[in-house]
Amino acid sequence: MNKSITQACMFIFVLAIILTGLPDAEAGFVPEECVTAVVQGINPSSVRIGDEFTLGINLEVCGGAIPEDVTFAITSIPPDIIVTEDLVTRIPKLYYSTSERYVRYHMRTTPDANPGPHVIKMELTYGKDISTTKHYEVEVIVIGEDAEPRISSVKTVPEYIYEGDSVDLRLGIENYGKAIAKSVVVSLGHEFMGIKDTTLGTVNINGSQTALFKFKASKAGEFKIPVFIEYEDDFGRQKDEYEIKLTVLDKKGSLNIASVKVDPVLPYMGDTVELTMRVENSGERTVNSIRVYTDHPFKGLKESFIGTLDPNEDGPAVVTFIADQTGEFEFPITITYIDDFGEEQIKTRVNLIILETDGGAGRAVVVLLVLAVIGGLVYYNYKTKKSKDKIIRQLMKGDSTEKKK
Repeated sequence: MNKSITQACMFIFVLAIILTGLPDAEAGFVPEECVTAVVQGINPSSVRIGDEFTLGINLEVCGGAIPEDVTFAITSIPPDIIVTEDLVTRIPKLYYSTSERYVRYHMRTTPDANPGPHVIKMELTYGKDISTTKHYEVEVIVIGEDAEPRISSVKTVPEYIYEGDSVDLRLGIENYGKAIAKSVVVSLGHEFMGIKDTTLGTVNINGSQTALFKFKASKAGEFKIPVFIEYEDDFGRQKDEYEIKLTVLDKKGSLNIASVKVDPVLPYMGDTVELTMRVENSGERTVNSIRVYTDHPFKGLKESFIGTLDPNEDGPAVVTFIADQTGEFEFPITITYIDDFGEEQIKTRVNLIILETDGGAGRAVVVLLVLAVIGGLVYYNYKTKKSKDKIIRQLMKGDSTEKKK
């Protein structure tokens, strides 16, 4: 195309515009509906477990037309958050192009809410002829606190533990944290027979409870006992480990034979012998169902029942038998009793001499021997005293002679 033809076309185009005029821009503009949702805030900004809070939403017109059939709804709410109002808000018409509508939701977190972010999903729908839908999300941060149940005290009964003792252990558990400790269980990792787990339930903030245990100190020594405290706080199930030290002293027999009496004192072959053993409770607890079994080789009774002995109390165990053998005998004695952990036993031994019978002469010889020993002791004491008196007199005589000089 040459230059002259191009210029001619341009001239015709400009002439056509002049004759017809420019199009009216205002006549061609069609206003549209527009609504937007703006989160105004969460009050209070720090949401804790079990707290109430509000969520504010501002619905603003952003178009030239007046919106109709406006619906704002919460479509998804976390299980840890409860909304007290209706989830759906309907607005038939926003009457001005600059209209705003404020929507407020009252909410609260559940007592067992998990700390951390929780997302609330919302939906905005508007338009009478043509519907428009917009989606929004709001993140609510739930703040959690730690519980801290720890051992605050250790007490044992008895205070000084001996091997074989039944021990009552009391552990004071105090919550030093900033959250309630729930479902608290305290466990001991000891090797003794007895109770190892205690359930406390709930320990409030700055509150305390006592965990009770009972066990049998079956051996002596120094023991490091692990203590496990399981509980729930704002962050779920927790387990902390601590350690206590207990000292178990060498065995202290709470029951022992305090004295042994034989009647007659010098039993002979064929005599009826009464053996009386006084059993003493030297411990700190009452002991029940005490029986004494004497495993002697003679014909007669072997067992005696004492019953109950309080601390520092004693009782007799009496067995009667016929001395049908002679010689020196050492036979075992078994003391059985019942405590909190069942039947226990203490073993010891007793010596007994049965003399051969030799009528009256034999007994007379023994009596004479005893009298001779006693007479010898008396004579020895007499001679010793007489010798001492003589020495004292000599010393006193010498002293008086010196004074005369």
